[in-house]
Amino acid sequence: MHRNHPHPKAAFRALKLIYYALNTGLMLFFFVGIFLNDKTIPEFKDGVDILTLVNILLLGMIPVGNMLSGRKIAAIEAGDPFARKFEQFQSAMILRWAMIEGVALFSIVGLIVLQDGKQLVILVICILILSMNTVTKEKVIKLAKLNAEEARSLEG
Repeated sequence: MHRNHPHPKAAFRALKLIYYALNTGLMLFFFVGIFLNDKTIPEFKDGVDILTLVNILLLGMIPVGNMLSGRKIAAIEAGDPFARKFEQFQSAMILRWAMIEGVALFSIVGLIVLQDGKQLVILVICILILSMNTVTKEKVIKLAKLNAEEARSLEG
């Protein structure tokens, strides 16, 4: 981003595109999982198997991702040029989304392999957390520490 000095509005659109592409891929993979399960949502099986335990432990990676991305966001300097601030913000958000996405994808694999509804519950938790981590102009302005001029440039 340093070399090209992107227009803020285009950089914001690209970040939103990444977010929606992650969501779309996750939903498509989920539908493939349901299709492979004879187009039905599996019932809850008794007991807890090793894949479910691993996935529950992986849920702990989501707060770790939030912590790591929070550190990256905290390191943004308000006086830096837009390209630098946005690059740091973008990498922080991608890290956060990747941690959520990893757990979600593992739960879909578990859903396909185990055909157990517990994996679907984990997936829904991940989808809810991912939806709470969407990017808005207000979030970008606040978290990336954009000045008034940079904030206006996101609009037009």
